Amino acid sequence: MNYERNVMSKLASQGRDISRNYVFKEDTRRSSTILNSRPETSAGSGTVCQKSSESLHLLANETSLALYRIEEHVSKTVPHLKTLESQISNVKVDIEGAGYDLDYTSEFLKEVDVIPELQNIQGWLKNALINAGQIKQLHERKHDL
Repeated sequence: MNYERNVMSKLASQGRDISRNYVFKEDTRRSSTILNSRPETSAGSGTVCQKSSESLHLLANETSLALYRIEEHVSKTVPHLKTLESQISNVKVDIEGAGYDLDYTSEFLKEVDVIPELQNIQGWLKNALINAGQIKQLHERKHDL
C-alpha cells in the first residue's frame, strides 16, 4: 500500500489526473503494479501478454526445435564416435590376430613333444654346449701357459 501511495503522490505532483486514469493491481509476486484503467486497454494488454506467453512457451517446446537441437548434438559427436569406432575395429583385428597366433603356437607345442627328431636335436644341443664349454677351457689353459 505504501508503494501505491508513493506512485499516486508522484503522479499528482507531476500534474496528472490520478482519479480515473490509473488503478493498482496485485501481481503474482505480491508487488503492486500500475495498469491503465481503461477496460479495453486493460483487457487487450492482458490478452496480448497471455498470447505472447503462450507463444513463447510453444516456441520453446516446439518439436522441430528439439529435433534441431538433437541434430546439432549428433553432428558434433558423430565424427568423434566414428574415429573411436575405427580405432576399436583396428584393435579388434589385432586381438583376433594375436588369438590365432596363440592357437597355432599351442598346437605346435603339443606336437613338439611327439616328434622324436626334435628330442634328438635337444640332446645334440646339450652336447654341443658342453663341448663348447670344454673347448673354451682348453683355450684358456693355453693362454695361461
